[in-house]
Amino acid sequence: MEDEPDDGLIRDMYARFRLAYYQSECLHRGLCFVLAWTGLPSRDMITRPRVEERLAQAFSLTLGDVAAKLDEVLPAELAADIRVAVDARNFLAHHFWFKRAHLMFSATNVRQLISELDGYAKMFDRLDTRVDEWSEPTRQRLGLTDETIQASLEQTLAGENDEPLLDKQAVRKLENQLNRRQRLIRVWELSLADGQRPLIFELANGSLWQLSDVGLGLTRFREIGSGWTEHPAIKPHLPAEILPRPQHVAPWNYEFTLKNKAVLWVKPGCQKATFRWGVRVPKLSVK
Repeated sequence: MEDEPDDGLIRDMYARFRLAYYQSECLHRGLCFVLAWTGLPSRDMITRPRVEERLAQAFSLTLGDVAAKLDEVLPAELAADIRVAVDARNFLAHHFWFKRAHLMFSATNVRQLISELDGYAKMFDRLDTRVDEWSEPTRQRLGLTDETIQASLEQTLAGENDEPLLDKQAVRKLENQLNRRQRLIRVWELSLADGQRPLIFELANGSLWQLSDVGLGLTRFREIGSGWTEHPAIKPHLPAEILPRPQHVAPWNYEFTLKNKAVLWVKPGCQKATFRWGVRVPKLSVK
């Protein structure tokens, strides 16, 4: 065939496909970050485990799922363009080679395919840039400055990686645990080197949790320590059936109802980056 494509042209087409798909992944990840940030309170009211939880939840979603969750968050025009990008990404992932296979036997058609793939790559890249620009104020508000990101990148390149985020299966398990009633059996108190005395909540299934802005959240502790003690103010009101993520009107503002109608309340602290908690016991009626 006079117009038969040579190996170099075919390799170029495959390379352009990989580039287009890579750019779609960059857009996907960028939107995941935006979704995670959108659900967080101000910088002084968030904890690292809570950030990791939000990121893991976002990364467990497909591009289409993330776009749908951000549909009413992003500006209307940007959201509409992202919906178009989702369709393009799905076409690339599931239909491109089947729909275009008959065009791969002509050099002229292969060049057209390369042009089409370049168009996809540029569209994903432009959208990724627009998402970055739109989310910049939120990123700055959370303290994610260019310097912070660069320092994190340098740590990664140096091999100083943190523990990996929860995978999709672990995220589903986490959501199931936090969104249904659980039996709280103990609340532990421990002393850290910096003087802090966090509370660690132990559920009947053996899992450990600590307080976050929306209720119980992830903790870095995996097992009960030798120096831990059950908190004396809470112990008399356990065990109790609680909803780990109770209704709340603002970050760090919620309650757990314990045994005998006692209430463990959590409220923002008087100073930044602090919170208060206490146990409220109903008054005994006098006959």
